[in-house]
Amino acid sequence: MKLWITLEGGREAEVEMEADGPNVWLEIEGRRLLADFRRLPDGEVYSLLMDGRAHVVSVAPTGTSNSIDVTMRGKTVPVDVRHPLERRMQASAGAAAASGETVKAPMPGLVVAIRVQAGDTVATGQPVAVIEAMKMQNELVAKHGGRVVDVLVKPGDSVSANQALVKLKAAE
Repeated sequence: MKLWITLEGGREAEVEMEADGPNVWLEIEGRRLLADFRRLPDGEVYSLLMDGRAHVVSVAPTGTSNSIDVTMRGKTVPVDVRHPLERRMQASAGAAAASGETVKAPMPGLVVAIRVQAGDTVATGQPVAVIEAMKMQNELVAKHGGRVVDVLVKPGDSVSANQALVKLKAAE
């Protein structure tokens, strides 16, 4: 099983873990380690034998869905654990944000208003257009902000779902 972990201070690592009874093979940053990992009777405390050294490790959830606190030798380190696919998706979203964005109609409707024009600088969360669908008006905002490169519709136009309305270039 592969995991992506983020440690205190933002240090990230991809960890591959393979369990074989009480033995756990860990591959971290190109190093392959064998650990004997056993849960002790008192709950979320584990005995960890690694590289000939014994450790007592406590693992506790933090209340956040993907976070745990790991305590070893009196030091607690917050660890965020995710699937590696989430990392790739975040990187992809970051790359898309860096190049710009296209504000699209979330559903078919009628363009009621365009709040920007080509050349305008738009902040994150700033309204760029208003679409009316089923007698309700929906204000569409920029997710990342930037400079308006093109306005592709005008008030009164009918639009389909996912139709591009406004194109933004990321701020430099």
